Amino acid sequence: MAIRSIRSAHPLSCLGVVLALLGRPDQARAQDSVLAGVVQSANTSEPLEGARLTIEGSPLVQTSDANGRFRFSGVTGAEVTLKAVRVGYQPVTLVARVGSTDIRLQLREAAVRLDEIVVTGQPDSTARRAVGNSIVSIDAPAALELSGAGDAARLINGRPPGVTIQPQSGKVGAGPSITVRGLGSLSLNTQPLVYIDGVRVNNDVMSGPQSAGGLVISRLNDVAPEDIQSIEIIKGPAAATIYGTEASNGVIQIITKKGKAGTRPQVSVQVRQGTNWFQNPEGRIPANFGFDALGNVVSQNLVQQETNRGTPIWKNGYSQSYNVSASGGTSAVQYYLSGSLDDDDGIESTNKDRRFAGHANLAFPINQQLDIGTSLNYVRGKYHLGSDYSDGVLFNTLYGLPVLAETPTRGFLQAPPEAYYSGVFDNTQDLSRFTGSVTINHRPLRWFSHRLTLGLDQTGEDNQALTQFMPPDIAQFYDPVTARGRLDLNRQDVAFYTADYAATGRFQLSSKISSSSSIGGQYYQRRVDSVGVTGLQFPAPGFKTGNSTATTTGAQEFVTNKTIGLFAQQQFGLNDRVFLTGAVRVDNNSAFGDNFDLATYPKLSGAWVISEEPFWHLGLVNTLKLRAAYGASGQQPQSFSALRTYQPSTGPNDQPTVTPQFVGNPDLKPERGEEVELGFEAGLFNRVGVDFTVYSKQTKDAILLRGVPPSGGFPNEQFVNIGQVSNKGIELQVNAQAISGPEFGWDIGVNVATASNYIKDLGGIPSISTFPPQSQVQGYPIGAYFIKRVVSATADPDGTLTSALCDGGPSQAPVDCSVAPLVFAGTPIPKVVGAFTTTVTLFRNLRLYGLVDFKQGHHRFNTDRWIRCDVFANCEEAVTPAGRDPKLLADMALGADLQTINSFIEDAGFFKLREISASYTLPDRWAGAIGAQRANITVTGRNLHTWTGYSGLDPERQSSQGQAAPLDFFDQAVTPQLAQFLTSISLSF
Repeated sequence: MAIRSIRSAHPLSCLGVVLALLGRPDQARAQDSVLAGVVQSANTSEPLEGARLTIEGSPLVQTSDANGRFRFSGVTGAEVTLKAVRVGYQPVTLVARVGSTDIRLQLREAAVRLDEIVVTGQPDSTARRAVGNSIVSIDAPAALELSGAGDAARLINGRPPGVTIQPQSGKVGAGPSITVRGLGSLSLNTQPLVYIDGVRVNNDVMSGPQSAGGLVISRLNDVAPEDIQSIEIIKGPAAATIYGTEASNGVIQIITKKGKAGTRPQVSVQVRQGTNWFQNPEGRIPANFGFDALGNVVSQNLVQQETNRGTPIWKNGYSQSYNVSASGGTSAVQYYLSGSLDDDDGIESTNKDRRFAGHANLAFPINQQLDIGTSLNYVRGKYHLGSDYSDGVLFNTLYGLPVLAETPTRGFLQAPPEAYYSGVFDNTQDLSRFTGSVTINHRPLRWFSHRLTLGLDQTGEDNQALTQFMPPDIAQFYDPVTARGRLDLNRQDVAFYTADYAATGRFQLSSKISSSSSIGGQYYQRRVDSVGVTGLQFPAPGFKTGNSTATTTGAQEFVTNKTIGLFAQQQFGLNDRVFLTGAVRVDNNSAFGDNFDLATYPKLSGAWVISEEPFWHLGLVNTLKLRAAYGASGQQPQSFSALRTYQPSTGPNDQPTVTPQFVGNPDLKPERGEEVELGFEAGLFNRVGVDFTVYSKQTKDAILLRGVPPSGGFPNEQFVNIGQVSNKGIELQVNAQAISGPEFGWDIGVNVATASNYIKDLGGIPSISTFPPQSQVQGYPIGAYFIKRVVSATADPDGTLTSALCDGGPSQAPVDCSVAPLVFAGTPIPKVVGAFTTTVTLFRNLRLYGLVDFKQGHHRFNTDRWIRCDVFANCEEAVTPAGRDPKLLADMALGADLQTINSFIEDAGFFKLREISASYTLPDRWAGAIGAQRANITVTGRNLHTWTGYSGLDPERQSSQGQAAPLDFFDQAVTPQLAQFLTSISLSF
């Protein structure tokens, strides 16, 4: 319900106002042309930021500020019809008297948001009711207030069905990889495209120094979450035709906050303080076992030992963040300006990050036909990532040997923790990033509009893995060469250029039929300039540069990829209820082979809001939209895959020459994804929203490496389009307002998605080994585990293995493990992902919130356990084998081949208490006491408990191998996800 509240005023104050207006008739006329008020939640009376307000029959548009306030100027007439629309709420209309400044619009949360405006995957802003494919919108300010998320990835996690966030490491500064509807490529990038305000940006997820587990930084997290207004996600080729080549993995668009005209300057301050810690390390990290000099079994819990010694291995990290923003505007200019400072410490002294981000959005309405907007973002940061994976404190703790307990290592494998905390080792990334765009919107005719967006995203990375010249107390743990230090440096500049034009003509063909015709084109360029230096052995302490080492090698290269595409789209609407959309896109890319010219991607979709038809009388289903879509998109080959290349070498008489490298393929074309999706969006009882989708995606012309005849003179393999992959799944999201009242409210949400893939064709290649024990095999999922499975084994009473037989394959008898075939042991990709959320609102001001997410149906190679039992033999089972499962003993005895390891391929399914929070909005009088219009305090806990049968430290851990090996899934000495408590305070002035 929309109501208008009128405040009483003292008679003398009213008289003063009247006299002032009588003395200034121009001011009275200006006041009469004003329309102002506040947008609130009907359930909690909290102000709603980001509501879009329009006046029927007028081009005037306003957006509510952080306090829910809005203000129109230049309004004509005596009365107007005002409409408010906001993501997640039912639209409201109100007839208001021009000149009113105390309007109150109260919005109720919507079960289904058909009138929500979306921009991703569309040539122009479009109401959700007209979109025939699945699209997810995340209200970033609301999610941030509840979750206290410190980065964009955490804002996404657990909220959209079918979008999987896969953490790499729990270290401060580390970010996740993201997959949308599972994996669809055997060799190319699996990450969705990322856009910020219409500009394509760097979407790298494995950035950082290329050693000691440093490849863990995600560029998505460079965006300050406080600057985000909403996040829109489209999930596959059926929705991504507008983006063409590269978009088959989906698209994530970040829409940042903007200023509003007709409002006084609005200042907001957010402060976040908190701590992170390694939960129960002494219980989760197993004790190390071995033998003493007399042959007795001994064990050593290094975590407990160091705590008792007064030198705990890990500490509690401290996190702090500060954000200040100002927004406002006039009819001539609107602005949003912000600055953020993040200062986070991890659980190791070598792990911390410091980051500053500045953001400016400026809009210049030239007139009612033309406006120009610019979005500018700058990030400067320094990440210290510590060491994981192949070295570092966790590595030495997990693989420690009790036989070393009385040595200077105190039982740690190579060196005690103080060696790594001494400052000798430093893995860093120095970041400087600028993202800027200019968007020109022109509406020269009532029925015609067009838009031009130009943008640049420039990322400068200085990645260094530095081992300094070691002092004697550290050098004692290393060989002489290592003790003299090393530098591995990689500096790269990554630039994305965007030019995007779209024009749309809207026509009302009759009283019932509408038409929207669009054409457009894009130009994208990605250029990477890299310089690498490796230096070995510094001459003395204090030297840190490559040119001061005894041996220095270097490399330099640049890689450029360009895409140009044109599209056309036609949409027809019938009674604003039935919509049919067809589109086609044509692309050319610089990585295509010379004999392949253009890629064509069609799209066809339909949507029907059947609940608005006159014949609809099913009362319990108050809203129902049916939708269907077909579309195609692609992914271009790697930059030089189609080219015949040669490599430099030394020829006769030590003269430089070149030798053949890759034969090239002039017929190489992009991988092509084609998808069909069907779904519906339903509102039940005006309280329950249901969004359901079923999809089937086929990836054709998948790019693989195939051998070439040596007689051709080229020794390496050739990239060819011979593979095919199938993806299928369902997605379900349900949000329910279980109880809605002025003093008590209870909202429940659940989303679940399935995603299964299998390789339909490898072009005659029997199998492709990606990383033992993973392989690509026709008929099985991408990157699946294939192992020798022990089916029977015997052992002596002392635990000595006496016999073992392995699975002989389908319908075959068991055979000796030495000749056994590799058999399927599971997929590393979750088959089912989802989340449960609940929000309880008490007395309008207090909200209690929780999110539990889950991943099921996948396995993980527990590499830590395998290394402990099979390589260093420091696990309890290896030291005390008597009475153990003979199959485990067989895997430990034979598993050095990385094939007989069935005991170490574990079910990695889990449920995790990801977020829990209490948020309190202070009464207005309390906020006013400090000069604020609104004040909110939120206490958040993250990663507080995990329910899993996985025996490793964390089922989410993954040892990142970089973009060169994105499908290698194993778990070796990686910092687990850390528990965290945060307190956030938000003030609006």
